This record gives sequence, C-alpha cells and structure tokens, in this order.
Amino acid sequence: MTEHLLGRLPGPRVGWILLWALVPWMNLVVVLVAETAEWSERTDRSAEVLNRAAVSFAIVLSLWGVARISEELARLRPSLAGVVEEEVPDVERLFRGLDSIAAPILLTVGVGVVLPLDETIGGDPVAAAVQFVTWLFIGLPLSTAVWVYTTVQVGLHRLGRGQLTLQGYRGDRTLGLQPLGTLAFTGFWMLLGTLGPLALTGANDLPSVLVSTAVLTAGIALFFLSLTGLHRQMSDIRDHELHRTRQLYEEAYRPVQGAPTLQTLQEQSAVLNAAENLEKRAERIQSWPFDEATFARAVTIASSAVATILARILLAPTGL
Repeated sequence: MTEHLLGRLPGPRVGWILLWALVPWMNLVVVLVAETAEWSERTDRSAEVLNRAAVSFAIVLSLWGVARISEELARLRPSLAGVVEEEVPDVERLFRGLDSIAAPILLTVGVGVVLPLDETIGGDPVAAAVQFVTWLFIGLPLSTAVWVYTTVQVGLHRLGRGQLTLQGYRGDRTLGLQPLGTLAFTGFWMLLGTLGPLALTGANDLPSVLVSTAVLTAGIALFFLSLTGLHRQMSDIRDHELHRTRQLYEEAYRPVQGAPTLQTLQEQSAVLNAAENLEKRAERIQSWPFDEATFARAVTIASSAVATILARILLAPTGL
C-alpha cells in the first residue's frame, strides 16, 4: 500500500517520508492549540515527547522495511530456483496478498476506532477526534508494515509446509535457504523496531500500549511458528546426511575391525579421514535458514522486549 502511494506522489521519495514522520509532531501542535483554546482538557504533555519521537521512528522504519522486503522478494525467485527440485517456485503464489490495498486500510480504520476510546469514555470528544484523524495518517504505514510482515510469515509457513522440496547437501550450511532467513529477519526487526518503542513509550495511552503489545506478541510468535516447517525439512536433510556419512565411516572402518593391525589401519587411513571429514561437514548443516547465534539473539531480544513491555504495563498504575 505505502509503496504504491509513494510511487505515485510527485517529488523525491525521501521528502514525503520525512513529511510523514512529522505527522506526530503536527498532532502535538494541534493538541496544544486545542487545549489553549479550551476545546479540550489540559494535561501534562511533557512525557509524550519521547513517544512522538518513537512514532516518527516507527513510520520511517515501516516505510523502509516494506521497501526492503519488496526488494528481497523480487530476488527470491531465482534464489529458490537453484535449491529446490521442482520448477521455478511461484513466489507470488506463496506470498499472495502482499500488495493488498484493502487490508492495510481496514486495519488502519479498525485500530483508529480503538485508540481514542479512553478520550471518548473520558468525555473529551475533541481529543478523540484529533487522535482518530492523526492515526489515519500515521496508521497507514504501520498497518501496511504489519500486513506485509504477516503475509511474509504466512508465505514462509506455506513454503515449509511442503510446497517446495529441498535438495541434498551441496556444501551450503543453510542448504541455499539463507535468502529466506534474511527475509524473515528483515520482517522481524522491522516489527520489533516499530512496535517495541511504541509500547515502551506510550504508557500514558493504555489503548495504544495494549494494541502495540498484542500485535508485537502475536508477531513474535508468528515469526517462530512460520519457520518450523523449514526447520523440520532442514533437520531431516541434516539427519539424512549424517546417517549416510556414518554408514560410509562404518564401511571404511570394517576392514580395521576384521584385521586390527597397523598395516590395515594405514591402508584405510585415507578413506577413514575422508569419511570423517564428510561427517564433520554434515554436522555443520544448520537446522534453521540462519546461523544459531542469530537465532539465539532473536529469542533473547524478543523475550526481553515482551517482558519489559509487560512490566511497564503492570507498573504504570503505580507511577513507577
């Protein structure tokens, strides 16, 4: 949605992105004017400066992340064609719905109805209206990012569910699936970097915090669930390669077992070394389309972010 919109706007793309990022600050100006004119209740807005900065950062990151994912998807088809047994994979079919316009708009409107609830219930319709109109602008890139992220993860789930059959080990530790790991992590960091700061800095706006936390938690869970199929296929190939190399090692070692002499060991040493090296290479095959250190770092960051956000929600009523 945002890529379609930015592509049709005149002038430099960067200028429109920066203008989009200024919307939260324009909102702050409108709110202050409304309070000065006594159209809305006066409240302390000093704590909201950090949240406005987080929203601006989220807008920029969302627009960048969506563009980056689009580029990576365009390169994915030829990358997958070299590591699967069937014909060139239909990337558009796997990630169908990615370019939907209706879905981000519906998400934006739906969340826009929820966010002003505290102002509406508190009897401040002007503040509720300002927040709703502001969200229609800032919510579009955020909703587009969430929709694109969800579509990518669902596409990875379809991929791992069996539409593509991986080929055997050819020396690549990721079995040629590193582009998929890169795509998954681009979406993961975009989601975490967009919603994490919003949830951490929006303690004064409970509906916003709850929506951000719910979407972030669901997105993190979806990230790990969407890769389980690929993990299973990669683990199966790793186990198959290990079984085959160990069979070769046992076959190479059988003459030594039958005649355990130095001469026999010397005759079989080259074959034993080759079989051992093959086993070590098979052990290095990854069971995820990225290295284990990256996966561990993602688990640590995700769990820490969720724990911190939940702690902020629980401690907010106490003023801590």
